[in-house]
Amino acid sequence: MTVMLSSSTVSGSPQRGHSLRSPESIAFEEAWEAARRNGAVPARADLDLRLIAPFARWFAIIEPDPQRVALPFRLTGSGFREFFGHDLTGADYLSLADPAIRTYAYECVMACLGHPCGLWQRTPATAENGGRIDYEYTILPISKAGGAPDHIGIFVNFEAKPSDDLPGVQRIEHSTVWHWLDIGAGVPPASIGTAPL
Repeated sequence: MTVMLSSSTVSGSPQRGHSLRSPESIAFEEAWEAARRNGAVPARADLDLRLIAPFARWFAIIEPDPQRVALPFRLTGSGFREFFGHDLTGADYLSLADPAIRTYAYECVMACLGHPCGLWQRTPATAENGGRIDYEYTILPISKAGGAPDHIGIFVNFEAKPSDDLPGVQRIEHSTVWHWLDIGAGVPPASIGTAPL
């Protein structure tokens, strides 16, 4: 099993065009914005193929379960199956995380829904061959049926664009830099998210 490991992080609240964010991350947020109606978060049905096609391979939807503190995947793109070697649909994201940061990861997701806001982070992974693969998460709230946010849309962007021959992953490290994304309601207080996803 691949496990996320803790490390130190840098946090803040960048503008959409923050210099560390990739053009793909910004384009994903713009597609999310295009699906919004009347300032609300987009409904899942509004994220149609025309909007998310460029991100579909590395796009996932998580439906947080407040009854059991879990973050089960409800939809995952083909890139996740290649990366982990199996389909993650139904799996709890928190089962992939270092136990020391599971509570914080869950709190970050719930803050994205409750505030609402987004979260961006850069995370390294160590490949079985000893190499490093840098990737970034961009997560934004969505709604299953068009009401209050209750799902998270995630786009994972690999800097070293993996080919069909993706190297095996030994471990996924904890994020090295992360920022809340203000989508119009501000960002959570500094006390939330001391250990991001």
